[in-house]
Amino acid sequence: VDDFSSPLPWQLETARWLAPALVIYTAIKAILYLIRREIKSAFIKYHHGHIIIVGLNYMSRYLAGNLLAHGEKVVIVGDIADVRKLDPVEKEGAVLVEGELSGRNFLRNLGAARARYFVFISDDDEKNIEDALTVSSYLADHAKGPEMTLYTHVSDDLKLDEVTGLRLLEDHHLKQNADKHCEIKIFSEYERASRIIFNKYSPDSFTRVTTPDDPQVRIAVIGSGCLTQSFILRVARLGHFANLKKTLVTLFQDGKEVLDRMELSFRQLRNFIDIELVDASPELFDGENFRRMNAEHKFSAVYLLCEDDAAVAGILTRLSRIELPGKINVVVAINNPYSLLSKRLEDMNFESLSIHKFSITDETFTREGLISETLDKLARVVHNDYRSKHKDIDSAKTSHRPWELLPTDFKNQNREQADHILVKLRVLGYEGEVHVSSIVIPQEKLELLSRMEHNRWWAFMALNGWIRGEKRDDRNKKHTDLKPYDELDEEVKQSDRNAVLNIPHLLTKYNQITDSEDSDNAD
Repeated sequence: VDDFSSPLPWQLETARWLAPALVIYTAIKAILYLIRREIKSAFIKYHHGHIIIVGLNYMSRYLAGNLLAHGEKVVIVGDIADVRKLDPVEKEGAVLVEGELSGRNFLRNLGAARARYFVFISDDDEKNIEDALTVSSYLADHAKGPEMTLYTHVSDDLKLDEVTGLRLLEDHHLKQNADKHCEIKIFSEYERASRIIFNKYSPDSFTRVTTPDDPQVRIAVIGSGCLTQSFILRVARLGHFANLKKTLVTLFQDGKEVLDRMELSFRQLRNFIDIELVDASPELFDGENFRRMNAEHKFSAVYLLCEDDAAVAGILTRLSRIELPGKINVVVAINNPYSLLSKRLEDMNFESLSIHKFSITDETFTREGLISETLDKLARVVHNDYRSKHKDIDSAKTSHRPWELLPTDFKNQNREQADHILVKLRVLGYEGEVHVSSIVIPQEKLELLSRMEHNRWWAFMALNGWIRGEKRDDRNKKHTDLKPYDELDEEVKQSDRNAVLNIPHLLTKYNQITDSEDSDNAD
């Protein structure tokens, strides 16, 4: 009898036997991953000093990777997309678990009472706030270590303003600080990003503005998301330059909804900024129209702040094809550090464009950016200097509280005073690395800088809902000094002058603190 010979090619015959083996291998691998997760999850309750991140997305993955690189223990609470695979962040060393924070047993198994920090970073702003309040309530009964910080992400700048304006968390914040259980810190990636973008790439850093005779500054902003909103507000608050003119913002976005919402929330917005709308989607960006507008009134810079990284490449290509008299500065905000644009932007060559890349995630979701709070160092100096000049500290007065107990709007007042120092220094010709001892406030520039300081303060107050009143009324947000500089009493003008003259002192204090921290880190 002849030996049996399979009619199938040997390759298919091999595949027929390997297919079941592959299924079995995949199943065993999934079981091993499950066992690995269960074992790691079981030991979390015994952790001390770990960081718990709530939410699984590219932001939390990036933050976890950065924390792990600094030797931190990281636990992430989030939905596991595929139990048969390890999430990339698990491969880096983080523990990934599923569960609801509303369950106290789950929080106990997370070792919540012994954690160092919580970071609430899901894509749902309201859920982040609710989760923070839930954990705060749990810690009030179970906290065993020092005061814990609950970093709570709110991406929408207007939602952030609502939370601040309604003081939804202030009473809770003060109670928790009094009990020393925890502190809820609200932060916004876009608010922070817009602040850094303005500090690094302010329009006057591209076009010098040093006298009242200089023309109106004009910028182009392309985008319609939360970062665009936040940046326009930043320009309205801090874009008070030596020309003493409102900054002109040409806004390229699809529809009027975002702009209408901003004007509804900030009714005095146009008192401090001129806005013209070009209604078109990013995909339909008209390069020829841009060229005509630039010829009529040159743009100091273009701020490309789209939510979709994929749309940015197309806009850059159209911009690069425009015939312009010289290079134009383009600030490009990258949302996803893992996107193709983020990886390729530095290799892209545009002869007519000077590209300034800004990675939102790199600047926001890092240990240095979020937990160390280096961005607020000068603002803290400003506030502590203010307190030091009051011999009798009144604990009942909000502005006299320590930095940690200040409401968000009071912190922002210090932040904006600190950030505007850079604008004032550029008026005096100081840019880049400047030795504090070399900074001199010339008498002939003092009045101009004082006007700028008053305009900045006026914008801050007005955009926070204050209006002019015959008498000061803090409860109803009325202030006597919300008016042009020339109408102020001499005493108020002198206060603005003193704020300007105090700049070298503030920078000296800032350098002393920075040098001391560097010395401690070196030790």
